[in-house]
Amino acid sequence: MRGLKIASMNYSKLKPQIYSYLGYHGVSASEETDALILDCLKELEKVQTFRYRYQAFEEIPAFLAKEPYLEFLKGTSGVVLSVMTLGTEVDRLLKLYARTNAARGVVLDACASAYLESRSDEYEKTIGNLSYRFCPGYGGSEVGDIRYIFELLHPEKIGMTLLENNYMLPSKSMAGVLGIGGQNTKNCGSCILLAHCNYRKEGTRCYGSEKK
Repeated sequence: MRGLKIASMNYSKLKPQIYSYLGYHGVSASEETDALILDCLKELEKVQTFRYRYQAFEEIPAFLAKEPYLEFLKGTSGVVLSVMTLGTEVDRLLKLYARTNAARGVVLDACASAYLESRSDEYEKTIGNLSYRFCPGYGGSEVGDIRYIFELLHPEKIGMTLLENNYMLPSKSMAGVLGIGGQNTKNCGSCILLAHCNYRKEGTRCYGSEKK
């Protein structure tokens, strides 16, 4: 299923996540970096072609019948598998800046990652009452499980390819698992990085939930 048109992104809400991708923790934002982020986001919006494809299942596919997916899907009435991408033009721009302006390329890369996650979150609100997105590789799950999602959803229809090493192209792409219904929201208590989390040390979190 192709992604719906969503209004222009609220850049200010993206900035904390972008700074996180850039490795800024507990560092005050600078006007120069803020201006570069804003410029990169505007450029990104001109070239990105956000696409989203998903399928809902009342019974969970066989590859999810193991931990940590079973724990993640506890209390849900079904599962949604999803794939999403920003398209090939974003990759082209990232490669261009890698050759001509490395600093801008790094910032654009962080902007694209945050942008893809935010656009996907917004789109998922239009699907129904879903949990947060759990991607293969999270929480001890196997990155190779992406292959099962590709087999079921045929992401090539929105321009996505999976390489032998499980790397997705375009590079700004994701594949995820979402529970239908249930109470599975993001929270720090269930995070495997809790003991080493820089956000918690700063009294913040990496997501928008009010739960800590």
